[in-house]
Parts: sequence; structure tokens; C-alpha cells
Amino acid sequence: MLSLAAAEILDACLESGSEAAWVAFVQRFQPLIAASVSRVVRRHGAPSPALIDDLVQETYLRLCKDNCRTLREFRAQHDEAIFGYIKVIATSVALDHYRARATHKRRDEVEDDGTNLEASTSSATIEQTALLKELDRHLASTESQRDRTIFWLYYRQGYTAKDIAAMPNLGLTHKGVESCIYRLTQALRNAVGGASAPSSGLLKGDSPQSALGGLK
Repeated sequence: MLSLAAAEILDACLESGSEAAWVAFVQRFQPLIAASVSRVVRRHGAPSPALIDDLVQETYLRLCKDNCRTLREFRAQHDEAIFGYIKVIATSVALDHYRARATHKRRDEVEDDGTNLEASTSSATIEQTALLKELDRHLASTESQRDRTIFWLYYRQGYTAKDIAAMPNLGLTHKGVESCIYRLTQALRNAVGGASAPSSGLLKGDSPQSALGGLK
């Protein structure tokens, strides 16, 4: 079973539901799920092994919920798409945990599909945090929720256009995601002015951290 491609293992899980198929699924995707969750946990403070384990288990619960609905909705656009899709799900589970915790602390905090700027920029300068919030306010007022989510998944969470295109609910191809990111970046540059606009690294695929460093 382990010699099968990832997509074939997924098909075996959904078609037969055998224990062997699910064991192979866990062995194939456990490192990716754990790494994705750990990255979010580290971003929010000292990593907690117990919390990471809980979030990994929560990811499996989400994948298996409603007769594996999330997995059944997946449509591969390339051989490695399943890895990007699982990565997105695991990260979403971890972000939901911190979003829920923040909501308990501040009832007026607005959830933003992964754009929790205050939490993700705790070590940033006040000026940079203010600019990020200005960018997000502009996106919220001028763009659809889908395009806003794509923008922050790319620049704040570090997903590639290929990873984002693997999300079935977005309905865009790889090229479509790239086009969306380019358009939004240009629009934000025009909106906030040349000196404060995102650096050229944003269009060259730099890491979110280095690219956002140019926003000072």
C-alpha cells in the first residue's frame, strides 16, 4: 500500500475505507500535517507538543467529518496537488484554534479567514502592523472575500499559487490565482502610495516575511 502514489492512497481510503488504506494515509501525510500545524503554533509563541498533537488529531477529524466530505470534494489538478490541499486544511485547523481563542478574549474582534494580522505580527513594529491593517481594510472594502483570502494565504501564510489553486472552494486555476495576486498587489500599491506600497519582492515570489519587510 505504501508503494502507491498519494492520490491512489486517497482513492483507496474513499472507496474501500480499509484499515490498511487509512494506515497508509496517516503514514504518508502525518509529517506534512504535523509540520503545517507546528508552523502556526510557533508563530503564536513557544511550541507546545500537547497542543500540536491535539491540532493534528483535529485535522484528521475535519478530514473525516461528514463521510470524508472535505477529501471527496478534492479535485487534483496535478500529481502533487493533494499535498498542498492537506497542508491548507491543517493550517486552517490551527488558525481556527487561535481565532477562537482570540474571540473569547475580545468579542468585538472580527474573524478574517486567516488574516488575523494582530496575532501574526506580534513582533513587528507598530508602523508595519498599522500598514498591514490598512491594506486589509482596503481589501475588505474593495475586493471579494475570496480574493482577500487568496491574497493573505499567499503573503501571510506562505502558500504558493499552486497550493491555493488546489482548494476546491476557490474555483481558480494556478494561472488564475497568480493573476489574482498580481492584480491585488498592483491595486494596493496604487491605493497606499509608492513609498508605503509592498516591495517589488511581492511580485517575485519572495517569502512573506521578507516581502512584508519592505512595507516599513
